[in-house]
Amino acid sequence: MTSDPRYPPAPARHGRPPAPVSVTQRRAPARPKLNFYAVIALVCGLAAILVAFMPDYSYLVWPLAGVGLILSIVGLVLAGRDVVRGRGLAVLGLLVSVAAALLSGVMLLFPSAFGAVGASELHLPPVSGDRHSVDYVVTSAGGATVRYGTLNDQRTDEAPPSTDQWHGKASYNGGAPILSLTADSSNAGVSNQISCAIVVDGKTVAENSGTTIALCTANVG
Repeated sequence: MTSDPRYPPAPARHGRPPAPVSVTQRRAPARPKLNFYAVIALVCGLAAILVAFMPDYSYLVWPLAGVGLILSIVGLVLAGRDVVRGRGLAVLGLLVSVAAALLSGVMLLFPSAFGAVGASELHLPPVSGDRHSVDYVVTSAGGATVRYGTLNDQRTDEAPPSTDQWHGKASYNGGAPILSLTADSSNAGVSNQISCAIVVDGKTVAENSGTTIALCTANVG
């Protein structure tokens, strides 16, 4: 009796091995996204430097520089975590924002160094060519001592006893001067109705009245 020859079991077939992947077919690692925080920070810093030389808009320097400073720090943190790229751009935005803030401070302290004399200060008496005119007005039947100008620079005059208005003229070319006008009676023991007003470019921006003193202030920025 013959028996079937025994053959070794066929190896299990698991399919063909995958074809080798070429170098060009390998997927490159995803690059981090562009650092938009750094881009916006740089734009804000450059805008702050630009408006620093524009007296009518100089009040925007600090907000723009502050936004640029905050966004550049955020960009640096994200770049350090490899969430975004553009670390150098964030550093540049930081430097430009700081430079804008420093420039604004230096221009406020030393305006003559940048040829900005008269750009944001009040001229007493007025200067021809300035864009804005200021009229200080006082009415005092019993007379009054008048101090007018800005909080840091004032002139003193005497309003004679009269029902007519006393006027003090001034002008400025830009910026945000804080105008001030004080009229007080030379004799505090005598009741004297006093009124004051500050008129800028024909528009009354501050007015007040009192029995012995009247005080008017206006921030025209």
